[in-house]
Amino acid sequence: METISGLRSILLTTISSRGHGEQELFDELMVHKSRLQDLFDVGPCSPQEQRELQSGKVALHGRSLAVNADFAQQAIFLAQQLKCSEKYAACILHTKMSENPNIDSVSAMEATVVEFHRRRRQLVDCLRFLFEAAELAQEPDAPRLYVRLEAFVRQDLIPAVKMDGKEVTLAHRIFREIESLGNAVSRLSSQMRRPPFTVAIGSQPALGYDILNSRHDSLKYERRHLSTVYYQIARLGYLSATDIQKAIDWISANPNDSMTFYILTTILTAFDPADPQTYGGKVRHNLATDKPMISYMKNKLAHPSCWRDSALKAVITLKWTLFMTETRHRDASLENEEGFKTEELESQIWSAVQGDAFTYLVAAVIQLQQRSHSSLSSSYAHLVQLTPEQDQQREPPADEFKLAVLNGFDVLVRSLITYASSELRKIKQRQEDVLASTRTDRSRMFRSVGPSGADAESQTAPRNDIALLYTFIGILYSTLPPERALQFWGATPHNDGRRLAYIEVAEMTTGKLPLFLQWAVWSTQVRDSSMMTALYDMLSGLAKGQQCSELAYNFLARGGGEVIPGSSLAASGSAHYNAGQVVSWTTIFALLESWAAPAPPTRTNQPPQQSLAASLGGFGSQSNTASQGVTSQAAPQIIIRPKEVLLAQAFLRLLSTVVLHSVAVRLAIANNAQFRAISTLTSLVPLGIPLELKGAIFDTLASFCEPGAGAAGVELCKMVWAMMERLEVINVRAGSSAGRVGGVVLPPVKGVEVELDEVEAVYKLYPATIPFLNLLSTLLHTPKRLSPKVLLTDAESLNTIPENLGQPYRVPGIGPYVSFVVDNVFANIPRREYLRPSERWRMNDLCLKFVERALASWEVESLVRNGDESVLRRESVVALLTHPGYEVMSRLLTNSPLQASILSYIVDGVEGFEKDLAEEEPGLRDTIVRVLRITHRVLEIQDIFLEVFLPLLGELEGVPLAATVRPRSYYTRFDQALAYGPRHIPAIATYVVYPAYPEHVFLAVKIISQLAGSLPVHTLLNLIQRSTDSERILSGFRQLLECDSLDDVETAEASAEQVTGAGAPDKETQEPLDQAIRNATLDLLARNSGPDRPHPNIAHFLLFGGSTNEYRIQDPHALGSQRTCAHVILDLVNVGIPGIRGKGKDRERGAVAPTEALFNVLPALAEKCYTIIHNLCVHPRTSDSTMRYLRTREDFVLRHLAAIPSNVPEASIEPFIEILYNDGSRVWTNVPTLRAFIGLRSRILDLAALELHVLTSKGHYKDVLDILQILFGTDGLHDHDTDNDWEDGAMQLFRDVGQSQLRIIEFVQSLNFDWSDSLSVHPVDLELLASLNLHSCIRLDATGCEIVDRTALLSLLASASRLLHSQGQIATPAQAEKLNAETTYILESCAIENHRREVSCAVANGYESWRRLLDMTLMKCFNKLPHDRRENMLFDLLHVLPSLIRSDVQERTAILLSEAVLTVITKLREDRRYQIMLQSAGGDPEAGSLPEERLYALLRSILECILDSNRSELVRGNLYACLINYLHLVSADARAPASEPSFDMVSRRSMSFSLSVVNLRDDLSITDGQSGRGTPNAAVRPTLNMSTLEAGTLAVMKGVMERLITAISRDAIDGTEVWKTVAFTLMDALVNLCRGDKSRTLFTTLVRYGYLSNFVRGIKEAESQLQYVLKPDPDDLNPLYVYEAKMSLLIRMAQVRQGAERLLEAQILPILAQSEFLDARPEADQSFM
Repeated sequence: METISGLRSILLTTISSRGHGEQELFDELMVHKSRLQDLFDVGPCSPQEQRELQSGKVALHGRSLAVNADFAQQAIFLAQQLKCSEKYAACILHTKMSENPNIDSVSAMEATVVEFHRRRRQLVDCLRFLFEAAELAQEPDAPRLYVRLEAFVRQDLIPAVKMDGKEVTLAHRIFREIESLGNAVSRLSSQMRRPPFTVAIGSQPALGYDILNSRHDSLKYERRHLSTVYYQIARLGYLSATDIQKAIDWISANPNDSMTFYILTTILTAFDPADPQTYGGKVRHNLATDKPMISYMKNKLAHPSCWRDSALKAVITLKWTLFMTETRHRDASLENEEGFKTEELESQIWSAVQGDAFTYLVAAVIQLQQRSHSSLSSSYAHLVQLTPEQDQQREPPADEFKLAVLNGFDVLVRSLITYASSELRKIKQRQEDVLASTRTDRSRMFRSVGPSGADAESQTAPRNDIALLYTFIGILYSTLPPERALQFWGATPHNDGRRLAYIEVAEMTTGKLPLFLQWAVWSTQVRDSSMMTALYDMLSGLAKGQQCSELAYNFLARGGGEVIPGSSLAASGSAHYNAGQVVSWTTIFALLESWAAPAPPTRTNQPPQQSLAASLGGFGSQSNTASQGVTSQAAPQIIIRPKEVLLAQAFLRLLSTVVLHSVAVRLAIANNAQFRAISTLTSLVPLGIPLELKGAIFDTLASFCEPGAGAAGVELCKMVWAMMERLEVINVRAGSSAGRVGGVVLPPVKGVEVELDEVEAVYKLYPATIPFLNLLSTLLHTPKRLSPKVLLTDAESLNTIPENLGQPYRVPGIGPYVSFVVDNVFANIPRREYLRPSERWRMNDLCLKFVERALASWEVESLVRNGDESVLRRESVVALLTHPGYEVMSRLLTNSPLQASILSYIVDGVEGFEKDLAEEEPGLRDTIVRVLRITHRVLEIQDIFLEVFLPLLGELEGVPLAATVRPRSYYTRFDQALAYGPRHIPAIATYVVYPAYPEHVFLAVKIISQLAGSLPVHTLLNLIQRSTDSERILSGFRQLLECDSLDDVETAEASAEQVTGAGAPDKETQEPLDQAIRNATLDLLARNSGPDRPHPNIAHFLLFGGSTNEYRIQDPHALGSQRTCAHVILDLVNVGIPGIRGKGKDRERGAVAPTEALFNVLPALAEKCYTIIHNLCVHPRTSDSTMRYLRTREDFVLRHLAAIPSNVPEASIEPFIEILYNDGSRVWTNVPTLRAFIGLRSRILDLAALELHVLTSKGHYKDVLDILQILFGTDGLHDHDTDNDWEDGAMQLFRDVGQSQLRIIEFVQSLNFDWSDSLSVHPVDLELLASLNLHSCIRLDATGCEIVDRTALLSLLASASRLLHSQGQIATPAQAEKLNAETTYILESCAIENHRREVSCAVANGYESWRRLLDMTLMKCFNKLPHDRRENMLFDLLHVLPSLIRSDVQERTAILLSEAVLTVITKLREDRRYQIMLQSAGGDPEAGSLPEERLYALLRSILECILDSNRSELVRGNLYACLINYLHLVSADARAPASEPSFDMVSRRSMSFSLSVVNLRDDLSITDGQSGRGTPNAAVRPTLNMSTLEAGTLAVMKGVMERLITAISRDAIDGTEVWKTVAFTLMDALVNLCRGDKSRTLFTTLVRYGYLSNFVRGIKEAESQLQYVLKPDPDDLNPLYVYEAKMSLLIRMAQVRQGAERLLEAQILPILAQSEFLDARPEADQSFM
């Protein structure tokens, strides 16, 4: 079984619609088909292979190898341990040694074991993906790929194949592996219980504890997922009769195995009804009519001795009977066949029910619920207890499989009701008759025997299986997802992303479920409290979900009438059962009111006589008689029997369910004047009712107080707070004058505190305190539990506490409740005793939940969120002061018991996780996640608290009733408190090694990232590096980066932020956060590896390992080295990047098929990886080692530069944008993808520029040529041997004749595209929100782009909405609609604006990176380009760049591109000198000639850019310099090389804006006028012999000469001094060019618009500045440069007659005569020195 990772990768990417084509996938499937069929079969241990190994020569990988004795001994030992072929073990061992020649023998053996199991896990994953796709193919609109995969599975994998002479199916092989894996797990478990040891190679070798533990986890993974595949086979109908028989034989002998739930679900699914038209339906029909199968089941179910659990047998009997009944129902001809006869089926139903099938099912669902903290969803289920064997040995399935188990039970219930409802009626009638006769016998016995009736109680209680059925239905549907019980209420089921079961589709036509519910309600007698309890349990489960809750509410509002109003269901019920309202809201609340106020004998709203209150009249009568003699002030005692408590809990649970899931129902019940729900429930709390009932009341109140009900819901919360304050549920006067006598605080005499200390603590059970803590935490609403729309519109305030709560006797707020939770309950948790250990963890969790939500709901960020609100209202500061978050934060930032407990739990949690206590007790897991949430939140807001809030409090005058406002120095930062102990921060980091708990890992990474930004770098680094867990932490972070999630990065990050952290909604199952965790880890590394961060810090430790390698990247295969995060990041970006010259191939040796590069699959993730690599390459302390490693071992820059495409990859996440490139290609993508892709490509270009700089500095020109070959695609770069195949394949693109396809041009052209946004907005006139200052919401994001910050914008809009409401401007629905429309318009506009800004910023950054690379190639590597082709390359660049300047680019990009044009044309001039030297040396007059057409096209482009009025002075100035270079290039082409001035001399000029190469007036003077200044006749001589290029240039310029001269003259007059110099120099060159222009357009333009006279007058005006230049060491020489350029222009004009005349007219001579500057001399005053 060779590695199958390639197939797994292709399956994963293809199914997720990313990457590979279908044909490639199916080719791989056919290659690996035999491996998939063989499963884990790689051959057993063989003496022959042992001897072959020991002989020293063995055939591996198809070739013979010589091995030494140590290798043979290790391979044989591994084969014995792994129970596999010696050759297979030797193959893996040899592979590992080949990959890492320096590995020691122990590490090699451990790596072999890890690889062995990795391959097995990958194979299981492949099977899982295939069968998941096959199941999705059953959908009507399934993609073609899934249909083809299903056909492959059915035709190529499922059919039996011959093995050892037998026909064996895939299902049989899987089941055989499941059995053998169970034995292997048992063996490993027994080995691990022995004392720990390490690997030894001596006489008795053995594997160490760590590797055994790794094997144990892997085997459990393999067994669990193989069982899932086995279930999928059954679900598709591919299980044969023989396979099912083997499964039943196994489960009958193993009722309490860790795989029992998987196999039981598989068996139930195999017997599920299916559509007879489908393949699965036909298979199931054949199975039901298979004579051997019927005979087997009859014999198996007839012998109880074959079953170790009779209740499990009863469940299988029930399912088989219903399966046969359903088959007979479809085929009436079977009714007389064996196994289908009516009496047989009825008898089997009766025996299954009598055999405790329902008891088993109830216990199974209870076990599935154990990991959740929701209270038991049934009162009647207290009668069912798990046996010790079930509790300890029958492990609950993995979270992802629980829904499959529940779906199996769901189909069982539906089948039972559909096909056996008459049998259920008979069973109920029969058991009721038995119960009635038992009661008669007991009453006779009681009358005759009298007080000795205890013996009668001890008799076996009569069976009540229908009550158990109701209970099972209730807890089943309360555990299933919401709305799954809709069909019980007669509604159509929701298709919420799942395929409806066939039984659900059939129910749409039969309507059996509402009939059953109607019968259940009408047939239940009020006096039967057990049945009533079970009925309410069932109704509570069936009410889960918004629609179900509303239907249930309406049903009870009708008083338990028809389930479907107006239907004919009444005909199916018995009339005598419907004598009164069995279930109704009126009945429930009448009973609650009778408890709350039992004294008055008559009541106005008297319920019907035949009601629950009347039949349970003992409640009122007993309470009255019991309280007659009570005269003390204690709470009145109401005596309620245990059964009545259970019944009350049941209907309170129903009430809780409907108000929890439906806001409409919640408000309807709460606002009903007759019910008075809140006040009635709250008034029961101080009474002496049983604590279990009080706990149910608290749970019900908590459901009323859930967030999401808008302003009305907030009012409900305030009402509950006020009622609890008025009734003093706890001692709310502690510390006030009302709670003191003589200065002594009186202890409480009533309330929850007294019951906690005097009742619950004594009995070690806490049925009231736990729900009360839950109520307190529910009353605190947090932003993450509300929808963004609600937060935006301010429809529901986060402040649920009445403003003046507690006044006037104490500080307003809920201080006593905070003290109760923190000081009374939480602080005393370790000192109290617990009968149920889970209750301790539950109390822990709820106390910390209260603390967490107090912090999360404390909106202290509002103080800094809006930058324009400089004046904060006093009310907002006071509200923050009285909020419980203030008190909690104050405790956490001081040396308090709460802070000590939080810090202690951080350390203790790691120890608990190491001992696997989190698996045994989920409360530990929840407690630690609360601690991490609190820590993260405190670190998040402590700066605002200390630096903003406390100073504001100090400035506040007259803080009302505030206890004490302490100064800043009183508090200690929480990060410092963490750093005081050496174990706290390492413990936080250690949580990353527990990937089974994703939120713990995510929060740990976020907290470490926060600490890295606040603590001194060496403090954090030393604490983690010196801890005993440093190696585990390194390994943990590495594994976080190795996940293979393909989720969209931005979506995963946003989702993680919403479902994790302080105030996040509590969920029973945690969705995977792999991508978000990896993203957070990369953010941590990127933020702390930048060049501005100190070295070393935590990022360098995680990237490179410890200080032993000086925090530098090492070869992972070097001796003593290890694989770290840096290697994982390189592996991530190297996937799919082809190797060059053999480099980079070692990493891809194991991959069978090529994989797509990360920058195409997940550009956002790839950008972070490239950013980290770039940071390491530019950091002064890591640059050398990192770049050397990338160059020598990876050939990184070369490979990635060659592989990076020009076009952006497509994306599948909305909102989309369409990109149109210049070549006509279109791409549908989105802004994050575009931005990330351009960003990562910029990093690659920056790395290439840096690499060129380093290589040229060190003289490594061979590698320089390789990079240039990719960028410029040239031939003949190498004088040495190269990989010609690679060169021919990769570079052939760029050698087409007549077309330039240089990669460097492709890169810059790909940044010039048109794009359109799918988002659009309809204009709205802003009236209500017209005054909003949206500019205050502008923020810099992580990449430096200015965007409208979403959080600030939402806060601004919410504040504006709040203000408008307070001013009364939103009084009508029309005004509310207007506000909503304006808000929507602003949000949509800002979203579109952000898209525009992000795209523009990304493109601008892309241009800058490209410019840096271009500068590096031209400045430092120009001479390495081939001499015969570089002129064409430069012309190609000059052909593209001006058109980019003219396009719609930002101003900074236009400046950058104009500078690039200047650089290129300067290099063209430099290259011209070389070409002219070739011409003179070779005697070939054509060797150095310039291409005229390309020159003229370039000139036209430059002129168009100059005349573009939308560009800035900087752009024009650079283009003027380009034009100067162009004119010099043209004029120099006709001269001999000897007259060319030295380029070095030109470049010595120092001017700003990269103008060292453009001050070229001296060149022109040298060439044309050095000998002619004194002899005008000589100066005129060149006009008679203009070159062809000059004449052509003049002809091109004639049409725009006037506009050009105007633009240049304006800049020469009004521009900054630098560009004045350039403008005058260009004018000088133009005068020289126009020497042969007879029309004299240039002179005419200068005179007509007065520019010439302005030039002349400027000489005198600049005199003072010029004189300052003559001082020693002047600060600025630019005036001198302007003067020289201007005088050069005037001298050149004076050399032409018309020019001289115009100068005289402009009074040049008088001006010069008046100029004192000409007579001045440099100052000799020493004071200037």
